[in-house]
Amino acid sequence: MGSGSFGARLAAFVAVAVFVAGLSAVVLWTREQARRLDEAVTSQVGFVLSEAKTSLETQLNLGLALGDLPQVDVLLARARAALPGIQSVAVLDEAGTILFSTNAVEVGEALPPRAASASDGPESDVSGFWSEERGAERVYGVGLATSFDTAAGSVLVRMPSGAMAEPMRHYALTLSIGAVLIVLPLALVGWLAGLGIAAGPRRSLAELAAALEGLGEGATAVAAPSAARIDTRSTAQALGLPAPAFADAVRRRLTILDEAEREVARLDELA
Repeated sequence: MGSGSFGARLAAFVAVAVFVAGLSAVVLWTREQARRLDEAVTSQVGFVLSEAKTSLETQLNLGLALGDLPQVDVLLARARAALPGIQSVAVLDEAGTILFSTNAVEVGEALPPRAASASDGPESDVSGFWSEERGAERVYGVGLATSFDTAAGSVLVRMPSGAMAEPMRHYALTLSIGAVLIVLPLALVGWLAGLGIAAGPRRSLAELAAALEGLGEGATAVAAPSAARIDTRSTAQALGLPAPAFADAVRRRLTILDEAEREVARLDELA
């Protein structure tokens, strides 16, 4: 295999290894960032809903009906402004009908009941914080309870499922560009280092191959074996190969063959 072929193969191997390593790092970091972003959004939404819940339940404890509470629209508008990407913030009654919403079109809409979750506690439907996917939406909710611990309704935050997709795409693109700028120099350095490390063994292998090929040169190999033997031994020791024993065995057999040929030639002359 020529040096050009070896260099091309090494370059291809280094390129593939560095590409796989860079891609794996980008995927892992992007997933971790997506998880952290989801946790941050959930935490912020939970805080917004807890504030709305506290304010609404304070008024409910005064004996007012949920549909008659004052200043609910102002409260919901303030909650919606607390987090970008929110589609709407709504207050629902016990039957799941929207009484108030930052999106006026939603008022009067009846939402399907939430599917029970195995992680829900006994009081989850009354006051627990929850979230779930509903089609193209991510819905976060918290129950409203009266002073008698009876369910009065709920507050919902509705967000598009892909609300966080654009920030994650931007993050992944930025990370990919950074990875390319890092892995290209690393790949070049790795390729040059590989060529440098392999230069010694390749040179030793070439010398060993030349020495073994010279075993078949007949008289020349027999007349002056010492230099070739020393050459072969030093090269083989560097590579950790049992080449000297093999070379000595071949030389002995070549010597026997040469002597046999000379004997045959002598007998032919005598005949």
